[in-house]
Amino acid sequence: MLYQAKGITQKMNNEPFIKVYDDLIPAYLQDHLELITLGVKSKGEEFIDPSVNFKCKYEVTAKETNQPPLSFVHLLKSHTSISKHLDNFGMVAQALCNVNDLILQNIMLARVFITVPHQTDLKHYAPHIDIEVEHMVVIYFINDADGDTVFFDNDGKIIKSVEPRKGRAIIFDGKIKHGGGIPKNGPRCIANFDLKVKQ
Repeated sequence: MLYQAKGITQKMNNEPFIKVYDDLIPAYLQDHLELITLGVKSKGEEFIDPSVNFKCKYEVTAKETNQPPLSFVHLLKSHTSISKHLDNFGMVAQALCNVNDLILQNIMLARVFITVPHQTDLKHYAPHIDIEVEHMVVIYFINDADGDTVFFDNDGKIIKSVEPRKGRAIIFDGKIKHGGGIPKNGPRCIANFDLKVKQ
């Protein structure tokens, strides 16, 4: 049974609110989001012509030596900017809210990340929350990849691990600490949304 607590839906038995959905997003939208993020494959099996523009960043929370892993980010929405791709990706956040009987009031922050393969003994980035205000988080996996998203309790113990699969989406209470996995075998692409919702 669910109840309303400070605008966030939680289970009455105090279990953390983490729900995973496979193929809630239609296949045509899954393919479209993968196409505009990674582009199409050429005959040489290299990705070409993605339409989403990315900026390079280093993942300092996964720093093991002097060289942290490399990733790329595209800002879909912040308090200062909105991407032309927000409408396409925003349908994912809306679908997750709909299936949980939540009213999406605002996408506060939304980003697309590509994490490139990195050989390391680390399994995931440091546990964190995205923003300090009360919110829900949606993570959508754009492609099949390795590098599980991991969730932690307040003592730092792993409570859930979710494998990246194209079309898979997670919605969870933004107070739950989580860390993205570090891929070893190929790019790991996700869309991440921080949402203000109500019932």
